[in-house]
Amino acid sequence: MHIVNGHMAENIYEQGMVMPPNAFGYIHLAAEVEKPFPLKPDSRRKKKLIALLHPLAEQLRNLDNVNRVDIFTGLIIPPGSGEGQRFIAKEQLSVFIAQFDLVVLIECQTVDAIKTIAIHPVFQDLENKMTTASKAYLRTEAKNPHRIDEVNKNRQGIFLFNYFYAENTQTVLDVWEYTAGWWTAHANLTNSTPLQPLTHGHPYSLINHCRWDRLPDIMPTLILGRLGIRRGLNQFVLKNFTANRIVAMPILYKLALP
Repeated sequence: MHIVNGHMAENIYEQGMVMPPNAFGYIHLAAEVEKPFPLKPDSRRKKKLIALLHPLAEQLRNLDNVNRVDIFTGLIIPPGSGEGQRFIAKEQLSVFIAQFDLVVLIECQTVDAIKTIAIHPVFQDLENKMTTASKAYLRTEAKNPHRIDEVNKNRQGIFLFNYFYAENTQTVLDVWEYTAGWWTAHANLTNSTPLQPLTHGHPYSLINHCRWDRLPDIMPTLILGRLGIRRGLNQFVLKNFTANRIVAMPILYKLALP
């Protein structure tokens, strides 16, 4: 791991912001139905798809070994994503740019339970509806390798899924831990449950997942940070990503409630 501007680091352990990993298994289904332009309302076609997914999600919630199933719709691809795309172009990396505007996250009681859920007819019906309606689709079976705190999905909020490309899984975990303290200290972050794919060859080495209560809790930090007015986002977080050949592709979502 290459360290840039280490004097700007904030330690999440010293902040008391670290919990042991949970034992859950996750199935993360991501689809690009229509690109999440800033605060653009969902189209009629996408609303119809979400309406079809809700009863299937409810059936999955009632299965043994399933803790919860949540549906998210994209709000905005925040400032800062362009830097990663420029790095991809400069280094001529073969990376699929994440622009997923619809996510279904299934939380299983254990990692082993993923296999049982993945072959259930209701799950297959839900997945088929997503793939049929999308331009791009990604299924990720994952575990939680690090954690700040559980993401509260019992009420509406601003949810992040940050898709990390990296050449080395351990490096991206180390850089996530190293840079997470900046977010907890400067960006109102109190939770995070990253998802680490279980399969080799997955396009992303880590998908970070966290939540803020409202858009004003996070957007000023992102905008001012990209403009260089708020110290640390450009000089510390993004530079440590680039120095370690990590591309972050963040997308903000809200719960797609029935």
